[in-house]
Amino acid sequence: MDQVETTTPDAPAAESGGSGKLKTIALALIALGGVLSLLAYMDEGGKTRFGFAYLLGFLFCWAIVLGSLFFVALQHVTNSVWSVVVRRVAEMLAAPIWVLALLFIPLLAFALLNKDFGIFPWMRAEKDALINHKAPYLNDTFFLIRTVAFFVIWIAFAFFFVRGSVRQDEGGEGRVKGTKRMRNVSGPFLIIFGLTATFAAFDWVMSLEPHWFSTIYGVYVFSGMFLSALAAITIAVLYLRQNGTLGFVNANHLYSLGGLLFAFTCFWAYIAFSQFMLIWYGNLPEETVYYVKRIKNGWMPITLAVVFLRFILPFFLLLARGAKMDPKRLMGVSVLVLVGQLVDLYWLVMPAQGDGPVLGWQELGPTALFTGVLLLYVGVFLGKHKAVAAGDPLFEKSRDFHL
Repeated sequence: MDQVETTTPDAPAAESGGSGKLKTIALALIALGGVLSLLAYMDEGGKTRFGFAYLLGFLFCWAIVLGSLFFVALQHVTNSVWSVVVRRVAEMLAAPIWVLALLFIPLLAFALLNKDFGIFPWMRAEKDALINHKAPYLNDTFFLIRTVAFFVIWIAFAFFFVRGSVRQDEGGEGRVKGTKRMRNVSGPFLIIFGLTATFAAFDWVMSLEPHWFSTIYGVYVFSGMFLSALAAITIAVLYLRQNGTLGFVNANHLYSLGGLLFAFTCFWAYIAFSQFMLIWYGNLPEETVYYVKRIKNGWMPITLAVVFLRFILPFFLLLARGAKMDPKRLMGVSVLVLVGQLVDLYWLVMPAQGDGPVLGWQELGPTALFTGVLLLYVGVFLGKHKAVAAGDPLFEKSRDFHL
């Protein structure tokens, strides 16, 4: 059995984490996003557009939250030392998965109660033979059951990891057992995560265009999900480091975060190119239609923007070793990655409407609202808990980590 070093770190309290400023920004985003969302929903001729915008905003925050939960489990299963000082940041981003479950309810109701005007074509009364053939999987009841199962599983594991980490802050001999328990659970969770995240991507995104399918689609969504979570974690770490809460985070920790950002930027490009190349080489009409739709009717600039924001710019900005340790460079690239994630999700979701690209305040409202809710939760979390996993037995070793 692995031996875990036990120390009692003297970590800074969370009250100095700038939670007040976060709450102010969050409330402003909630107010702005709430008003814009309400106006968009009240537009009788634009309810379908609002449905797609709502899904876009939800997916953006869902990717950050669930990707952060994956980050937490990944650090436990690898018994990582360097990440202990930043793991609490990922935990506070993963904790509000139950809030996203509540935010998904209106979308679910909108889809089920407005089938003829909703966002999922397979829910409509008129269906062609191919959609009817997929009915055993794409039907209202099974869709609802899967959605509930996804959130129950994610909420349970998020509660387990976050609550277990916070309890370690109380000290005592249970800290070592807590670490071992989370380490043992993290392995099975990663398998469950892979299955649930993949099928959620199938249900919530790929089924927007039910005639098309890709077996690599779940991996594509995961690559963007984890990359956006890494960006959000990096931004939060740099913010808390600047105000002194995580002042002990050194260049070695930043290099590790920067290295992960760089690696998964390349991984996203590999998966994106693999999917495109296989469909292009096969040249089957039922497969190529997906990319044809995203090249014609004004979508080419969006397609190119995805490539530049997702790969070309982050790749070259992080290519140098020093860039991965530069706080300003890391902050800029992380913001760029989140913008790229939003554009990528727009590219995945919005063509299902059948028109050219449209972007207005109707699309910005839900994203601003959900981002504000996420920031508010983080602000409240920082006001109640320490900003670091102070009770983790490996905290001291992590604080002094050097490559």
